[in-house]
Amino acid sequence: MYFSQFFASPFVRQGVLALLLTPLFSSAMAQTAPQTPTAKPAQEAAKSAPATPPSDALILARGPAGAVVRLADVLSELRRAPASDREGVLARPDVVQQIANNLLMRRVLSAEAERDGLGKDPIIAATMAVARDRVLSDALMARLDDQNTPTDAALDAYARNIYQANSSRFEKPAQTRARHILLANNGPESLKKAKDLLTQLRAGASFEALAKANSIDPGSAARGGDLGFFGPGQMVKPFDDALDKLSKPGDLSEPVQSQFGYHIIRLEERRKKGLQPYSEVRDQLMAEARTAILNELRQQKVQALSKNFVFESDAMAALAKPAAH
Repeated sequence: MYFSQFFASPFVRQGVLALLLTPLFSSAMAQTAPQTPTAKPAQEAAKSAPATPPSDALILARGPAGAVVRLADVLSELRRAPASDREGVLARPDVVQQIANNLLMRRVLSAEAERDGLGKDPIIAATMAVARDRVLSDALMARLDDQNTPTDAALDAYARNIYQANSSRFEKPAQTRARHILLANNGPESLKKAKDLLTQLRAGASFEALAKANSIDPGSAARGGDLGFFGPGQMVKPFDDALDKLSKPGDLSEPVQSQFGYHIIRLEERRKKGLQPYSEVRDQLMAEARTAILNELRQQKVQALSKNFVFESDAMAALAKPAAH
């Protein structure tokens, strides 16, 4: 593992497409990036565009005993994905076929379960009823959200309140930006090479060019050795100690040895500890504000309904008693 990977290694977790489709959306979108279309006259486009049948009528797959999967079934699987992701998935026939295959398999198995009488089991019947309740209640709450979408002005006001009431949350620690050239530690020759490069840099050679040509840290080398901004303790101790001795932008360190090899470090910039300006966190807070406002409205709906709920405490208490034999 190289130095820049050591302190900022990205880990990408991907799910497996079986009957769970979330990872499918991002991968499909990555492979179906929109191309710039060639403009067509409106009349020509209208003639060439096929009429899209209603989602109920479009059959995508057929199975035994009349089992079918329609476009509506596929759309129901994609309903929680952003509209742009849904379009990307639908543009991939191979992906649509895999989704349809999963749905058709479920449908055929479900039909067999019905024939075997499993649907008459009271627990299974209750499970199906609860699933229906969940789908419909989620749809009702989504409609409530749509009907009460706050304005940008309301969101901004709410976001500013969050910012002002939680200022400590937006404090940024002191940060440093630096570049480095990393050489493998292959004995005295490596140290000699590091000193030679330092001599060239002090004579006016381009740090960026020497980093690209000599550094074995691929992540930073491609950026001319730039490590970006980082906080105290994010680097290995020998690196941090050498960096602390540099006082102004452009200062160069002597060759520094760490477990990664020899570093030549150049200080680029220091940022003092301070409060992030509202403009930097506005988008994040606007999203939080929208969620908070809609959740408050949802809570009001739930509380109004729950006033009429009656719980059978005696029946619940009886559940705790051991069954008579």
